[in-house]
Amino acid sequence: MPVTANLSSTFCITMTSTGAGPGFVFPGRAFKIVAISANNDTAGAITLDVLVGGTQISRGGAVNIAANVCEWVEIDNIDLEVGAAETVSVNPSAVGLDPICIYCVATGGGQALIVT
Repeated sequence: MPVTANLSSTFCITMTSTGAGPGFVFPGRAFKIVAISANNDTAGAITLDVLVGGTQISRGGAVNIAANVCEWVEIDNIDLEVGAAETVSVNPSAVGLDPICIYCVATGGGQALIVT
């Protein structure tokens, strides 16, 4: 049974929350966000909000990252393509998310391959 797979280079944008409020990434290239994770190394919950070009991509609004855990952020499939001139805004509610990782691939998911 043939299937279609995508081949792409991958990279990770890694951030540390040094305070409440937005941190911005200006990539200067187009790419697609495929996953986001955050590690909360504090004793209290921290919320995290992620936006691309002003559009929220974390499903259901800001995500609550529980104390002393690493969690995956559920993301919407609406606006995962990031244009070269767009910004990615990462908004933690407090210090303590270390690291915040945004996992990325090439625009469109990469080159399509047919596997037989």
